[in-house]
Amino acid sequence: MAKELPEDLVTEILLWLPVVSLLRCKCVCKSWYALITHQNFVTKHIQHNKKNSNTLLLVKMRDEIFDVVSTLSYETLQVLDSQPLPPPFLVLGSCNGLVCLHDDYALRVVLWNPATKETKVVPKSNLPQFVSAFHKLGVDGIGFGFDAKTNDYKIINLLTIYESHSRGKMAQSEVYSLNADSWRKVDTPPFSISPVYSSVRGMNTYTNGMASLEAYGDNRGNLLSFDMSNEVFLKTPKPDDVFLDEFSDWTDIFVLNESIALIVLVWDKGMSEICYDIWLLLEVGVKDSWTKLFSIGPFTDFKQPRPLGFWKNDAVLFENLDGQMVLYDPSTKEMTNLPIHGETYSLQLVTYMETLVSVNGRK
Repeated sequence: MAKELPEDLVTEILLWLPVVSLLRCKCVCKSWYALITHQNFVTKHIQHNKKNSNTLLLVKMRDEIFDVVSTLSYETLQVLDSQPLPPPFLVLGSCNGLVCLHDDYALRVVLWNPATKETKVVPKSNLPQFVSAFHKLGVDGIGFGFDAKTNDYKIINLLTIYESHSRGKMAQSEVYSLNADSWRKVDTPPFSISPVYSSVRGMNTYTNGMASLEAYGDNRGNLLSFDMSNEVFLKTPKPDDVFLDEFSDWTDIFVLNESIALIVLVWDKGMSEICYDIWLLLEVGVKDSWTKLFSIGPFTDFKQPRPLGFWKNDAVLFENLDGQMVLYDPSTKEMTNLPIHGETYSLQLVTYMETLVSVNGRK
């Protein structure tokens, strides 16, 4: 039957199949194997899934014994399947079906395609962990994303070399190319990375070809974004209204509608209740493009939930103090408990899409 149908028609039919079915179809015949494994088909399958909004959510959680990654339906937030994740890996981010994992200190990085079950251990940095007996290397930030110009997946690593005696330090940055399977140095931005936003979180706010995290320079907070294609850093100062003071002492960044969203924790003057202010950045590098969307709360301090990310247009997913995921609807201002539990402060959330992208890069 495959020989009787034009290849274009076969391609159009196969594009509608999920990855698990496409993996089986590779075994039908040599021509189907060649078609499904070809880079052109992999790219078309990604574009088809994006066009048809075949988006999922990945939630990493920890129970009493294991770390688990669960796949959630984006429409219903119901768990579709779960699989164990070897500790101590954390989820850095996801791009076109590839998930980037790293350990607590970002010394080990792994690329994983949950749909195809492929994994790849990324080669170690060209800079050794201990540069000499008197120096030590620390990872300040790490990000993962896609370079559309070269069809390559990249990891950006921000590092600091510390001198143990003089307490001096020197910042360096390097980028990993999946296609080249190697690291190389890039220019380092003149900003300090806050320990609060260290490699434990990484730059999991990848959108529109840029990976971003919070940094500090010019005596104020900034958004630091790495352009995956041009391999340069861009700075966006935070809006003046959220400059950290005694009543706003915590911020975090997420992706909302393909833009960067800033969540700011704000205390009331009595320091007994908190709210979250939500800001959206319309253009990276342009401070005046920040716009405030809405506020969430108030919450009492002991009931303060932890933001995990956004869902659909502007609903916010939180983790409460019991380790349960909850959904906040800003239109009704109601919280809804979801059937997802883990140890407190163990939940991580990324958007995800099943694809055939290989962890070994372009072949």
